[in-house]
Amino acid sequence: MVHCCFYAYLVLSNKRVFHMQLDSEILEAIFTNKANDLNTLTQRSRVLLIFLRHFGCPFCREALDDLSAVKAQLKKQGIKLVFVHLAEEMYADVYLAEHGLADEEHISDPDMSLYEYFGLQKGGFRELYGLKVWSRVVHAIHQPTVNQHTGNWRQMPGLFLLHQGRVVNSFVHRSAADRPDYLAFCKIQPSPHTALPS
Repeated sequence: MVHCCFYAYLVLSNKRVFHMQLDSEILEAIFTNKANDLNTLTQRSRVLLIFLRHFGCPFCREALDDLSAVKAQLKKQGIKLVFVHLAEEMYADVYLAEHGLADEEHISDPDMSLYEYFGLQKGGFRELYGLKVWSRVVHAIHQPTVNQHTGNWRQMPGLFLLHQGRVVNSFVHRSAADRPDYLAFCKIQPSPHTALPS
């Protein structure tokens, strides 16, 4: 859970954080499920901070499968995965394990304070129901469904590459159906043996 002093900061500041140094006190107040603070993690290695939509979203499940497929290459390059989600930690433990990501750290942010701090907004009609969404949802919907949204269904996802407390790259989804190339985002050449799930 995000520490209370982090909430206080949100009230006092509306700074954008894309490609900028983040407040170390803020990062020190954000803990993963393994009790590691985000500032320490970004000092040790590059961190790919992945903001998910609700776990009932087919594109969220697709993203987890994509990340599972390339996590070995990311780790080989010293990049640590950290997920941010809207669910309770216990539910996220089970859900990530189902996608081969049981060992990855995650942050529960049910009131979306961390989403807000990183500038991730709620989606409107175009982002959630636009042509791109409908053209891809048939492909993504083959994934098994879950019984609940476990979060705000309007919340948009995003990616941030952090290093030494600084945002060094960001990807903010313009559509819920956007499918980032995670290796390209982290500037890693794909292995010839790597293929995204079809």
